[in-house]
Amino acid sequence: MTKFSNFSTTADRRPTPVHVAVVDAMSEFCEALQGRHTLGEALAHLVRSVGAECGMVVRSRLDGKPQRVAIHDERRGEPVRPLVASYAADHFGAALENARPGSLWLGSSVTGDGTLADWQGARRMREFAVLILASSPSARDHVELHFRQEPLPSLSAAIEAMLPTLVRAWAKRQAGLVSRAIAGHRTRADVTSGKPILGEANPAQLSRAEFRVCLLLSRGLPVEGVAAELGLARSTVRSHLRSIHCKTGTSSLAELVFRLLETGDPEPAGGFRRL
Repeated sequence: MTKFSNFSTTADRRPTPVHVAVVDAMSEFCEALQGRHTLGEALAHLVRSVGAECGMVVRSRLDGKPQRVAIHDERRGEPVRPLVASYAADHFGAALENARPGSLWLGSSVTGDGTLADWQGARRMREFAVLILASSPSARDHVELHFRQEPLPSLSAAIEAMLPTLVRAWAKRQAGLVSRAIAGHRTRADVTSGKPILGEANPAQLSRAEFRVCLLLSRGLPVEGVAAELGLARSTVRSHLRSIHCKTGTSSLAELVFRLLETGDPEPAGGFRRL
C-alpha cells in the first residue's frame, strides 16, 4: 500500500540551514510561477537546495503520456544516463491517481515494476520523491526529485511543511505558463527528429533495454512479440515505450514505428546494439 511521508513538524522548531535553503528555493519557485524566473532556473535551485541530483516538473494526463514541464539534471552531459522521463506513474501505479495535492510520496514506500530500479542502479540513486502540486480526474501535476542519498527526516519535514504554499502558488500561476513550457520541450525534441533514432549517436539517449525494444519494433514485431523475444512482461514493455515516447517526442506506437522505419534497421556496431 502506498504511504505518504509522515514526518512531524513543530511550530517552535528553530530554522536550520536545511530549512532556510528549502524555504528560499520554494520562494524562488513560486516567483517563477508568476514569470519572474524561468521554471528551469527555479527547478535547478530547488534540486540543489534539497540535495537532489536531478528532478523534473511533470504534467500527467490520465489518458496519455507524461509531459515534461521543466527538467534539471546536475550531471547532464556527462557519460551517465540522464533523467529524461518521469518514473512516478510506473512506480506508484494506480494509487497515484488519487494523490492528494500537497502530499509527499517517497519511492522507497512501495516496490515498483523494476524500471525505476534499473535507472537508479545505473545512476547509483537511493531515493526519489514526488511532490503533488495538483490533481484532478483528468490530469496531475507534480515535482519529481531524485536523490543519491536518502534524505534526512528533517529535510523531508521541511519540504512537506512548504508544500501547501507551493500548491497554492501553483494554482495561481501565470496563465499559459505550463503550456508554453511543454511546447518548448516539444520544440527541442524536434531538433533530433531528423536523426535516426537507432543511429550510432543514439540522439534520444535510449537505454539498452529501450534500444532493444525499438530495434525489434523496427523489424516488425508487435508489442506482444517484443515482450516474448526479450522475456519481459507486456507491462514492462509498455513502461519502456512510455519512456521511449518521451525521449523521441513521439505520441503513439504508430508514430514511433514510422520514425524507426524512416531510418531503417541499423547493422549491429558494438555491444550496445546486440540483442
